[in-house]
Amino acid sequence: MIKKGVFMAVAGFKKGIKDIVTLQQAMGIHDYQAFHDRIKALEAAGKLKPTKGGKDTNGKYPPLAKKYRIIEEAECFDDMKAEINQRFPIAFDKTYYKEHLSHYDRDRRILLQLIDYHNRKDLPLDEVMSVNERLFDIFCHEKEVYYSRLLGVLSHLRLTEDYLNIYLTPEPFIYYSKEEDEKQRILIVENKDTWHTMSRLLREGIGNFDSIIYGEGKKILRSVEELGNHQKKWFNNRMSSIYYFGDLDDEGLRIYETLREKISELGFAIELWEEPYSMMVNLADEQERWRIHKSQRSLEQEKIQACLAFLDKERIDHVIKQFANDMYVPQEILNRRVLRQMLSEDS
Repeated sequence: MIKKGVFMAVAGFKKGIKDIVTLQQAMGIHDYQAFHDRIKALEAAGKLKPTKGGKDTNGKYPPLAKKYRIIEEAECFDDMKAEINQRFPIAFDKTYYKEHLSHYDRDRRILLQLIDYHNRKDLPLDEVMSVNERLFDIFCHEKEVYYSRLLGVLSHLRLTEDYLNIYLTPEPFIYYSKEEDEKQRILIVENKDTWHTMSRLLREGIGNFDSIIYGEGKKILRSVEELGNHQKKWFNNRMSSIYYFGDLDDEGLRIYETLREKISELGFAIELWEEPYSMMVNLADEQERWRIHKSQRSLEQEKIQACLAFLDKERIDHVIKQFANDMYVPQEILNRRVLRQMLSEDS
């Protein structure tokens, strides 16, 4: 909330009734539309109030009242308390916002829209909707940032996510399957080119995987929930073996670690596909193809060691040292020729 004293210092005038011309000059806002928007925002926040109910306007478009009264801080707080008492539905706990009026001022727009939605006669909250459908229905806005903000507001009202009567919509994943056996060896690949290469090799009968999923970087962390509900039985078969293959960097290993936790919650297990990581280290050293990365210091050394435990200690220490120097190896170092030879030997 903008304190009245701060507002006055910025605007350059004292309390009392001021005409609209004086207000604009004091604020130093020459563009009328910008000035109009500012006055309306202050009015909505309870910091300005038009005299005579705004009936006498300045004759401009969009119109403003000719004169405004500056609301005292205490009076503004009293108005907020009255609004909370009068407008909050019984289901909304009033305690937090009555004790934190500056937070009420901050969240007021969301709260009033939520109250209007709660009170709608057609009872929209009785109908289950997706997250973005619900956000748009309430706010005419479907952005995810609104969702996290809304959850914070609900927690202050002592309401849970269940109040919204929503379902989450995981991202669909792109995959290629050469077989339709209910129990499969499934590989999740981080990058697009490697996914295409692996899929083409599978079509040629090379390799011992049955399905390849395109992880699309971090997107797999949202789309992995599809595993338990996918129409293809092998993707929701807990007996299928799942592997991950990504860049040799802390980002790729972090994706794997997070993915492993999420998959575990769904009742699945996943592990790194070990062989290509060993080969990536070897080729990067032999061909001097370690590449500079913007940052390699976000994953703890212990987690790097745990992820790469299949490597010998000397090579793990070497990888950690390279990461410390902001170096990494993209999975594309294993091009079609390398992957074909490696998979042919495994078949």
